[in-house]
Amino acid sequence: MKVALFDFDGTLYPHETFDILIEKIKKHPEYKTVYTKFIRSFGPTYIGYKLKLVSRLTMQNKALEKYIHSFKGMYKEEIESFFHEIANNMIEDMRPGLVEQLRKLKEDNYYIVLVSGAFMPLLEALFKSDSVDYIFGSVIHYDEGKLDHKKQFNRVHSGMKVKLLMDYFNSRGDTVDWENSLAFSDSYSDIQMLELVGNPVAVQPDEKLLKIATEKNWKIYN
Repeated sequence: MKVALFDFDGTLYPHETFDILIEKIKKHPEYKTVYTKFIRSFGPTYIGYKLKLVSRLTMQNKALEKYIHSFKGMYKEEIESFFHEIANNMIEDMRPGLVEQLRKLKEDNYYIVLVSGAFMPLLEALFKSDSVDYIFGSVIHYDEGKLDHKKQFNRVHSGMKVKLLMDYFNSRGDTVDWENSLAFSDSYSDIQMLELVGNPVAVQPDEKLLKIATEKNWKIYN
């Protein structure tokens, strides 16, 4: 089985999803209280990051955790409707050429996997089951239909991606032809995922990934 692995932020979607999420609650009259809660709870972590007391990874993890916990008291239907609304605004901004390549790979019987730190309901709203076979995203927990802010939130990040992929395919009993598989990412942070396959593609890569991709003669998508 050949697979095609896709990062989302900066790759399929050329911008930072989190910036879109912040703008949504900042400007939307229904979510002003959510924005206020987020700023108050995330503020100390962000200050710590700026003072170099908190790592970038910790800051990013806390940002998503504090963001979703700011919806405390809301029902699953409300939260998923919120993310579907955002998805409708984002879909036209995705890289059309790369989305078309994803669909072509699906037609060619590649097993398509999306691996992202973005929230699952957002990714599920953007990618239907007929175009993507499996999605790894940051899961939102609920208890009796409401947001469960007590259960630990785990953001999917680059250091987890390869382990998640290997555990998933091993649990299915699949034999993956990694040498003839593909992976797409814009960031050096995904270097382990890119090196997992025989055909890595650097998508508008950051400076560090561009250097590696050029040295190793990887395909570069601009």
